[in-house]
Amino acid sequence: MKNSTIHILVFSLFLCFTSPLQAQIAEEHFGYMDLFDLQMVSSPAISPDGKTIIYERHQFDVMTDRRLVNLWQISFDGTKHYPITTGTKYYGNVTWSPQGDKFAFTSNQEGSNQLYVYWLDSKTTAAITNFTESPSSISWSPDGSQLLFSKFVPESSKAIKANLPKPPSGAQWEEGADVIDKAVYRRDGGGYVQDGYRHLFVISAAGGTARQVTSGSHQYGSPSWAPDGKHIIYTVDKSKDAELDPNNEQIYQQNLITGEVKQLTSDRGPYYSPKISPDGKYIAYAGFKDEFVGYQLTELYLMNREGGGVQVLSEDFAQDISSVTWAQDSKSIYFRYDEEGNSKIGNIDLQGNTRTIAKDLGSASIGRPYGGGSYSVSTDGRVAFSHVTTSTPSELAVVRSKSNSKPKLLTHLNENLLKSEKLGEVEEFWVESSVDDFKVQGWIITPPDFDPSKTYPLILEIHGGPYTNYGSRFSPELQFMASKGYVVVYTNPRGSTSYGEDFAAYINHNYPSEDYNDLMDATDYVIDQGYVDTDNLFITGGSGGGVLTAWSIGKTDRFQAAVVAKPVINWYSFVLTADASPFFSKYWFKDMPWESPEDYLKFSPISLVGNVKTPTMLLTGQQDYRTPMSETEQYYTALKLQGIDAVMVRIAGSGHGIAGKPSNLFRKVEYITNWFDKYKN
Repeated sequence: MKNSTIHILVFSLFLCFTSPLQAQIAEEHFGYMDLFDLQMVSSPAISPDGKTIIYERHQFDVMTDRRLVNLWQISFDGTKHYPITTGTKYYGNVTWSPQGDKFAFTSNQEGSNQLYVYWLDSKTTAAITNFTESPSSISWSPDGSQLLFSKFVPESSKAIKANLPKPPSGAQWEEGADVIDKAVYRRDGGGYVQDGYRHLFVISAAGGTARQVTSGSHQYGSPSWAPDGKHIIYTVDKSKDAELDPNNEQIYQQNLITGEVKQLTSDRGPYYSPKISPDGKYIAYAGFKDEFVGYQLTELYLMNREGGGVQVLSEDFAQDISSVTWAQDSKSIYFRYDEEGNSKIGNIDLQGNTRTIAKDLGSASIGRPYGGGSYSVSTDGRVAFSHVTTSTPSELAVVRSKSNSKPKLLTHLNENLLKSEKLGEVEEFWVESSVDDFKVQGWIITPPDFDPSKTYPLILEIHGGPYTNYGSRFSPELQFMASKGYVVVYTNPRGSTSYGEDFAAYINHNYPSEDYNDLMDATDYVIDQGYVDTDNLFITGGSGGGVLTAWSIGKTDRFQAAVVAKPVINWYSFVLTADASPFFSKYWFKDMPWESPEDYLKFSPISLVGNVKTPTMLLTGQQDYRTPMSETEQYYTALKLQGIDAVMVRIAGSGHGIAGKPSNLFRKVEYITNWFDKYKN
């Protein structure tokens, strides 16, 4: 069957399970089925000598409704471009050996996810593990002979024993009960938590038996080797009540020969991603000294190998730091950061001086325009990274960090598709806050074939988090909305990251608050441009954006209709049912719910539901354990009891990340825009 024929068949099936279309996407506009033709770059890994890059190529299979990931190889100059793997399985997490003669990766090509090694000279691949649990966080020993990785180790629950009679032969009794004794007993995207802990292992690069090198009832992470090949470092929270007192990971060093373990940090964490300098003198790591609030700026720290001489290297840097990588000469450190809605690569020397290496990093996302992206650095300072713009999905780019050269795009995977399909144009804007001296950044997507002399309905789309950011990044989800004839507005109200600590921390113990005013200021700005139909304003958002959508319609009736997606409606019930209850109760509020119920109600959208006059759709994944379905059900019932036109959409096969499957992303956009179409004047 030809690709175009498959597209027509699947789209016909899609129309059968959605409500009747009122604003179909024009054939020449970027539409649902074009998603299956997109190919996106992710997680480039550059060889130590800088000559070769292995990258992940992501796309979606129209027949299985799933993401496919294969590995491709390309030279730094853009030549010798060919696939290493093909098919409908997953291949990823590429990690080069220090010698550059081979690389490790993980794949589910033979069923469960396993660890593989690929040898470049012979172009052969071998699985070196046969586990029932997936390996991750792979790190090569300096001599390239061993691999360090983490893996979940099951552990039987000892909570309670039950001596029950056995059913008679042939009898059909109900299945046994699940016994739960953990505070965090389910996680969004993973379901109910299995008893056990993530430990670290070492295995020969030639295969054989893996050796577990950590022990105890603790979760180990961020493993890496010391240059001497005898020690490893990692993070772990060994505090007595780690489950009830999260966010306190410390850095440890372990001798693999003697088993001796030394704790290197002692101040309250959390501390992440420790990396030893190539000369073995220093350890760089990210984190902050915990003040028990929702947002704190993530700093870059430096200490000596013994854990002394700690200094905040990024003291004069205003943005959060992540993805720490040492330069080969041990004189500077690369890192990733977001600034004003743009993801960037930075470099900082040991005196704290910073410079920008590249901007416009992006991820292989089909959802909303969140920050992301990844990079890789060779020993001579050549950098490969995933590059995105508002009009192009993630592609592969390279730059030489030691020169002033501009980045070069090596791939143009979607050039032909985007030439044949019209996108909405994206325009950045800034607006002065009506509350204080803050400035708020936003973006406008106008419909394809936009005519500024006409007026269009407007959708205000609000990001989640809340401590994250939207930006100048390609978003199929929002482009679909624009293709249906809407002006789509998205913005970063206070609480968003990438504008410094004061801007993000404003909503600590104060959410929602004046972030609502920022959203209304942005809406007013776009209306003032003259091409918006003020009788047709609509509002939607997911997660934290669902919170702010519900909050907004409790404050104003200026919107014709609203879609509240995967929201928190009642902070009291949310803290007691969400998958990370110990974290939310400790960091987002000063007291437990029963200690200060008035504080929880004060910031709960349910407190304003009596003001709501706006027709409202609730939309949530059936397996959402981050903002559980019970939050949606409370708001839906409250609206119905008041006679407000409301509908509840429960997305099957979805947790919090509805855009994980293309068909569910289509459903989300279709139900949202059809609801708005219904209430257009």
